[in-house]
Order: sequence, then C-alpha cells, then structure tokens
Amino acid sequence: MKYQENNDVPVGNWKMADVRNLECISPKQLDHFLEAGWFRMGQSMFTTNFLIFGSEQYNALWLRVNLKDFEPSASQKRLLKQNERFTVEVSAGQITYEKEDLFYRYRQSLSFSIAPSLQNLLTGNSLFDIFDSRHLEIYDGNRLIGCGVFDMGENSAQGIVSVFDPDYKKYSLGKFLFLHKILFLKNLGLDYFYPGYFVPSYKQFDYKLEMAKSSTSFLNFGKREWLSIHHFGPNYQPLILIKTKLQQMQELLRSINLKTDLLIYNFFDICLVNGYTEYDLLDVPLFLYCFPNSRQQEAIIVYNIFNSCYQLVVCNKPFQSNIVEEPGHYAKYLLKLDSIIIQEFDEHIFAQKLLQMVTL
Repeated sequence: MKYQENNDVPVGNWKMADVRNLECISPKQLDHFLEAGWFRMGQSMFTTNFLIFGSEQYNALWLRVNLKDFEPSASQKRLLKQNERFTVEVSAGQITYEKEDLFYRYRQSLSFSIAPSLQNLLTGNSLFDIFDSRHLEIYDGNRLIGCGVFDMGENSAQGIVSVFDPDYKKYSLGKFLFLHKILFLKNLGLDYFYPGYFVPSYKQFDYKLEMAKSSTSFLNFGKREWLSIHHFGPNYQPLILIKTKLQQMQELLRSINLKTDLLIYNFFDICLVNGYTEYDLLDVPLFLYCFPNSRQQEAIIVYNIFNSCYQLVVCNKPFQSNIVEEPGHYAKYLLKLDSIIIQEFDEHIFAQKLLQMVTL
C-alpha cells in the first residue's frame, strides 16, 4: 500500500483493516485520518470494518457528529440540570495518580476487559503521547468522579475514552461526559466530533447513536462517503452486503455444478496485530472456498466492496495457524493475496469464466 508523505492518510487500494504506526501527527493530518474512517489505537491510527464477539462477526460502522447541527435534546437538558452541582473542567491531558485510581475503580466495575491502566490505553509502551489530548474532568467538590479523553485536530476531534466513579452510576456520568465533550467542541467552533464506531445488533455501542442521533452521520465505507444516520439500513452494512453477494454467487455456481463453501476467515484483522502489520495479509471477513487441493496456495472467491465486483484470487499461505478450525470457518493459514485471476461486475459472466477455467 502506498502512502502520502508526512504521515498523511493511506492512498491507493483501500483496505478493510489496516494500521499506521506514527512518530508524530499534526492536527490537519488527524482530521484527514478521521474523515477516512480511521481512529486512534494507542500511538497509532487504525481502521477496521468488522469485529468478532465470541464466534460471531459484526459490522463496525464509523460515526461522526456535525457539531454545528447539534442541539441538546430535552432529556440531555434534564441531565445537565440534574448534574449542575458538579464542576466541569478541561485540562491539557496529564495523566495523574488520581485519574489512574478512577480508571482502576471504573475498570473493576465492568463486565468486560479493557486496558490495565489509562496510561497503557493511551500510549501503550510509548513514553510520549503524539496526540493533542485533552481531559474533560468532572468533580464533586474536590473529588474526581469522571474523566473523558479526546484528541484535538484542526477542525475536528476524536473521543477516546470516558471513565467514571461506579459510586455515581445513577448520575449517568458516561452520557454526561459524552455530552460535555460535544458542547465544549461546539463552543470552540469545530466542525466534527468522531466518537468511534457503533456495532449494529450489539447494544453496548448504542449510546453513541442516542447521544446525537439528529446530527450524526456514518461512513458508507465501500463508497467512501458520509451519510446521515437516518439513511442507515442493511444495504449499508458491509458484512451483510458481502455475505449476500457471496451467497448469490454460491447458488449460481451450484446451478452449474461447481461446489463452494462459504467460510468465515478468522484472520481478517490480523494485520492490526504487532508483528503482522508489514506482511499486507488478506483482510476479507468471508470468502467462497473453491479448490482445496494446492499445498502452496489457496484459490478463493471474494466480493470487493470498493469496486463492487467478484474476484477469483490466488493466495499464498505464509503462516500456518495452530487454531482449531470450527465448521464454517477458515483458520488453517494466514493468507496473502498473490494474484487476481478473474474479476467481473456481472455474476453470470464471472460464473461462466470460472466454469471455462475449470473445464479446460
């Protein structure tokens, strides 16, 4: 993959999962990353469009809030009124023992695991933070009860994490922090706030939509465009689109006596893992498995959402896996694209070309 100079956003062939390790990032460069559907992970920027919880795949759809259009709802105004006795401050973003203690108590209250410390979540193994981070702090008297971290760009900002004291759960401090981030950035005159992704059919992320639904957009990843959340539906979920297209192709091939298996690819996001980033490995969530005969390579059918076409591709197998393969999954090898043998927009033309190839 080719990149623009000065740590700008990757150009060329778009990928469905990718990571960019950075030594520095300017406010303008952060804006460009965020607009393209990238987000902070430690001291890097990454993008992904699919997640696995348990053994089930989900879409990850990136969101942004148009700050100029945002106005607090009636319920948000009530929340502000309810919590008006608390003090809200914005600091330059120094991590303190007090914040680490708050993070620890918040972490202990969760039913899922997160980073072991606030420092680790934000900087990983690095000693420095390359982002222009700010901390929105909530105090009850002298007691720190909430902290929300966000990074400043030139015309936008990304919301990284919000933590709060479990003893104050009834005050909806998570929503309170989210709301105050938006109001602070709106008052600064910024254009957009990027809260990360939400996951359809996985309720843990729904709060991001509820907080600013009337002014929220989502990234239609395949077309590289931002659309109002009011347009959202199954047609804009890449996983559903890819699965539907591959199922249609599978049925078409079955009708001409070509058997394939629709498989979940376990390693679609392996390139986000340190040690595998440089290998440019395959990043598709699903594919049709065609010819399980070659020891050195695999021939599979993928649906490319960026150019809306079917592709028969040959992949090398640079790494063998020790994962036990479940039915309906491919986990034998990590795959790397070698060549595209057939590429067609029309499924019937693709099927005929594949038939001609296998009957030669």
